[in-house]
Amino acid sequence: MAIVVKKFGGSSVGNVELIRGIAQRLAKDYRSGDKLVLVVSAMAKTTDKLFDLAYQISPHPSRRELDMLLTAGERISMSLLSLALLEEGIASISFTGSQSGIITDKRHGNARILKVNAFRIHEELARGKVVIVAGFQGVSTSKEITTLGRGGSDTSAVALASYLGAERCEIYTDVAGVFTADPRIVPDAKFIPEIGYQDMLALAYSGSKVMHPRAVEYACKYRVKVEIKSSFSFDNGTIMQAELPGGVLDNKGKGDKMEDRFVSAIAHKDNLMQYRLTANAHAVELLKHWQHEIFKLAQIEGELEIYVESKYAQDIDFYLKQKGCQNFQKNDEMAFVVLVGLGLASDPLFVAQVMELMLPLKLQRICHSERALELMLPRESIPEALKLLHQEIIGDRK
Repeated sequence: MAIVVKKFGGSSVGNVELIRGIAQRLAKDYRSGDKLVLVVSAMAKTTDKLFDLAYQISPHPSRRELDMLLTAGERISMSLLSLALLEEGIASISFTGSQSGIITDKRHGNARILKVNAFRIHEELARGKVVIVAGFQGVSTSKEITTLGRGGSDTSAVALASYLGAERCEIYTDVAGVFTADPRIVPDAKFIPEIGYQDMLALAYSGSKVMHPRAVEYACKYRVKVEIKSSFSFDNGTIMQAELPGGVLDNKGKGDKMEDRFVSAIAHKDNLMQYRLTANAHAVELLKHWQHEIFKLAQIEGELEIYVESKYAQDIDFYLKQKGCQNFQKNDEMAFVVLVGLGLASDPLFVAQVMELMLPLKLQRICHSERALELMLPRESIPEALKLLHQEIIGDRK
């Protein structure tokens, strides 16, 4: 009997009826013989509500106490799903991150997994139970409750799948899988049935909300087979797997010429705050103790640019001032669109095509890496940029 890890995001367990529906579907999988380990996020918007409550009490809440508060959300989800399975006649048991053996470092709010020691999960699976784990959380080496940061439930699921030797890890979300762009903005975005680890990692780091980059890193490092699918249909989704020896998945027939540039997908990231600091020894010390996730960092001449999610701005302002940094600048008007594919920037004609399309939208900056061409634009230009790039570069591709 195969072990299968299934992770359900906040929108998937957003209310009691959704939880009951998931339990009914899972009962079929259980009776087919699979050993199930379920990782759950907090119910939709719960974490944000708890976060807001903390900031109503204190403008700068203790990160330890914030972790204690935020982990309550996943405990609610795991208990309700366990109760729903019991109503379906399925024996189940729920565990917090610490009970399930996810050991992290001591960094509250953005902890890293050091190891997994999930012997209790093995024991309960051997007893024929479905095991439900609270995602997003663990316990530090000093026995403190920690959270793994944004997208932490994805990371919990992939880490457990690796430790348990699971046949696969299924990530259930509110979309059917990975698309060539965000289908909520680009209605013509195309479903991608298979994607390689490296392209998925580039998309995740570029702002794709389907899966968190830390979880993709873990899957790539430990070769965990991942399927991203809809919790509303349970239909087959996008399979994330290793690339072929040449470095990409089989793209035969996806270009008219042997060296056509192939854009796998287009990601975007908005709701960002840009911090600009003087790039000096003080900035280095600030980074050594930085606690919030950084989306992007660049040094341009004598300035250090740091991009973070806007929701962290209040805490970061406090941190910078606490460390004696008074002259930083802030800007929340910039956003990014990223084309993901292999060798895109090595063709000046392709880059020129992209620049020509984007110049009317006030393109601010363009840079590249091995698998991405990154464009910085005003935030209000992002929807139009996504639609235009998708239409002109991906178009009617099959």
